[in-house]
Amino acid sequence: MKMRNVFAVVAMLGLALAHAPAALAQGSVLDKVKSSGTLKVCFAQGMPDNFKDPKTGQWTGVMYDLVQELAKWMKVKVETVEVGWDVAVLSLKQGSCDLFGSSIVYNAPRALEINFVRPFGAKGINVVIPKANPKRLKSPTDMNDPKITLVAELGTREHETASRLFPKAKILAVKAQSSIQIVDSVKRGDADAAVLPAITVKWWLQVPDNAAWGIMGFPGQDFGNAPNGWAVRYGDPAWKDFLDSFSNWVAANNVSINLYEDYMKRTNPFIKTQ
Repeated sequence: MKMRNVFAVVAMLGLALAHAPAALAQGSVLDKVKSSGTLKVCFAQGMPDNFKDPKTGQWTGVMYDLVQELAKWMKVKVETVEVGWDVAVLSLKQGSCDLFGSSIVYNAPRALEINFVRPFGAKGINVVIPKANPKRLKSPTDMNDPKITLVAELGTREHETASRLFPKAKILAVKAQSSIQIVDSVKRGDADAAVLPAITVKWWLQVPDNAAWGIMGFPGQDFGNAPNGWAVRYGDPAWKDFLDSFSNWVAANNVSINLYEDYMKRTNPFIKTQ
């Protein structure tokens, strides 16, 4: 090879290294967490996956418990970073945390920006509507109508799915501390249906006062089904592989399934206590 060609190859290699991903240049998050002893985890509130106990203000829920189990195995402590769903992806990309530990559900726009860990399961969407069903909604397709107003929490998977599946409907995207707060818009008459995870709707309807005026819009007709789990930044295969392996263990032992069943039986944050 001629000398000038050697110099050209060296120059190209230098340019490639200069533009290498930050994760590659700085080492894996896995190494950083092991050496620091701290795992920074972003959480956005969503019931029953991860939420603040109304009595204590402490984080609890299925995904929170799974993060604690992971930390116990790794022998590290968890540093919790609370974020809103509207900045969930951005918080992870900017390095506010090492892991997005809430139950973040897959969709293509999110997957363009963040790397989804092997899912723990799958989730569907449903709606809360008035018990009288004044708009005579019978199936999800009935909501694709300009006369229908839907409310969803800004930045959530439900917001994206409603906008994509029901383009003719009017969508109210509101910022809320907790997704379930959007039901108030239906109760006031500002919206015809509140778009929420089906499991959240079922939990909310366990409260007699809620079931007195609201119902699930489409029992047995969940829509927008998609995998749910955790997410990390792109460019760190070691960290992603490690978390995928943990998820495989969770699935093999039905850990997340058992946690969901346990939470549904023993606690309900929608029930007010004295």
